[in-house]
Amino acid sequence: MTGTSYRMVGSFSESLSGLLRHLELIRMLTADELRRTHTGSVVGLYWILVKPLLLVGLYSVLFGVVFQARGGPSQTTAEYLLVLLTGLLPWLIFSEAVSAAAGSITANTSLVTKIVFPIEILPVSKVLGTTVSGLVGLVLLVTLLASLHQVGWTLALLPLLLVVQLFFTIGLAWFLSAVNVAVRDTSQVLPLALMVWMFLSPVVYTTEMVPKAFAIVFLCNPMSYFLEGYRMILLANQPPTLLIWMVVTIIAIMFFLSGFWVLCRMRALIADVI
Repeated sequence: MTGTSYRMVGSFSESLSGLLRHLELIRMLTADELRRTHTGSVVGLYWILVKPLLLVGLYSVLFGVVFQARGGPSQTTAEYLLVLLTGLLPWLIFSEAVSAAAGSITANTSLVTKIVFPIEILPVSKVLGTTVSGLVGLVLLVTLLASLHQVGWTLALLPLLLVVQLFFTIGLAWFLSAVNVAVRDTSQVLPLALMVWMFLSPVVYTTEMVPKAFAIVFLCNPMSYFLEGYRMILLANQPPTLLIWMVVTIIAIMFFLSGFWVLCRMRALIADVI
């Protein structure tokens, strides 16, 4: 190994381990993000509760009533709504975190231009802030399922799946926030890309509803495995299969490490461009 490559590996591993030293700063930025997002509004922090309820209500009417009335899934409306919610809420946690984090570096030029500031924590705090907000909807769903006596011991696996998804989201956020510095169109294209990704994922439907000819799309889609895992835990009261755990874990590790590597490689460029 050459001296240059050795320093590169050392710098990467040191930066990655340095995240642990910035946990308190991440916590402070996340709390500040939540305050700034809701301070000054009439509803205030209650938006954390109101927003998921409004979104769930909108999608429920659109896909649970309108879509059902047009010859949609074979389940009853109530059954389909539960299928919809167990796919929609985890997706919203993921998509809103990615959307918010993509512009986190370009939106904080005053911090990024300070050489000693660890820019890698900016996307992390954005992801954590939006995830906290999104978890409110998921808690409400679990409460609803509990009132219907549809939750069991597999609910204990839900936090583990959420943590794995969090690592996957942070890795993607690191990558997109770095690319957005060099290619500002990223933040403009991302909403459209996430919309397409959503409809290519089993969010408003299950994999069983998809023709076999399109099965390859879902095999190559990371979110398909996450959403299948959520539905197995929340609706089927079964632990996700070993294949699902292996795929989501490998995907999360790959995205986490590769996203951080891209951010480290682009660190100098980011400082120059901004």
